[in-house]
Amino acid sequence: MQDIDYKGVNTLLRTYELQLLTEADYERMLKAPSLKEALDVLKGTGYQFDAKEVLVDKAFEKFLMRNLAEMYEELFMATPEVEVVEIFSLRYTYHNLKVLLKQRFSGENLEHLLIPIGKYSLESLKKLVDTGEGDDEDPILIEGVQESIRDFEEAHRLEAATVFMDTYYFKHLRAISTRVNNPTITTITDEMVDLYNLSTIVRSLKQKKPRGFLYTVLSSSGTIPKQDLIEEAKNGSAAVIRKYFMGKTYSSRLADLISDSSNEIDALQLDKLMDALTYEQVAAGLYQPFGPLPLLGYLFAKEKEVTNIRLILVGKDNQISEEILRERMRPVYGS
Repeated sequence: MQDIDYKGVNTLLRTYELQLLTEADYERMLKAPSLKEALDVLKGTGYQFDAKEVLVDKAFEKFLMRNLAEMYEELFMATPEVEVVEIFSLRYTYHNLKVLLKQRFSGENLEHLLIPIGKYSLESLKKLVDTGEGDDEDPILIEGVQESIRDFEEAHRLEAATVFMDTYYFKHLRAISTRVNNPTITTITDEMVDLYNLSTIVRSLKQKKPRGFLYTVLSSSGTIPKQDLIEEAKNGSAAVIRKYFMGKTYSSRLADLISDSSNEIDALQLDKLMDALTYEQVAAGLYQPFGPLPLLGYLFAKEKEVTNIRLILVGKDNQISEEILRERMRPVYGS
């Protein structure tokens, strides 16, 4: 795929970017004295929903995901290389597979948890999970589903759905990155997997999970061998950073997250750093006329917009202070 092939979709993105919420929009939502006023602000930005209905049922996720799904559908059709869109949409595909596998294993109806975003239709994913046989889905995805079903049938572990889908999600993401063969996308993938592993270590140590838990949940698709991370984790998450992340370009920023008093890592700040690093990778190419980076930049900005809107609306509904909401918000991109 040549960079010039993205000229058409990048022109379209300029229109989409104008519709992203601005700093001023967020300020008005944050300062709104109630959920109703916050919804009134959001309504004026182009988001479509029935404000009266939302005030009653508080179904924020429903209209936010509908807006996001429409955006992804349009970009899947417009982009010359759909796997670039999958860099951010793939997690929805694997979320849906988790839901469908849990539904199969437990016998519960969980379809209300499905999100209609991804390269493959929900119907095709349902067929794959029901039969264990795929059609035109990626072989990695098919293998992950088959392995999850096999494990459940042998050991009857409901968690097989989550464990296998998380593992195969990163394996699939790495395969996409390799096929696209773009240095920025490779770096984004490296950082996503490595920092996911670090975040998982931080959280598992705080929750006092057994060592075997890390063998199950850490990804082998990063740049640091999984076994090495597990071995060093016994010395704490700060030790993992000092031993295996000091050669990374973002090492000093990771080191800043280590508490002087407790020698522990703030998981929320680590998540924010993960977002910042991804944006920095795509930001340099946001205004390039060609190539996939403007597309990735817009997708990332839109995802963070939805995250921030959700945070503010839930916060207003629960009377969370403006100060706390500001602390928890992701940076505003693209405005």
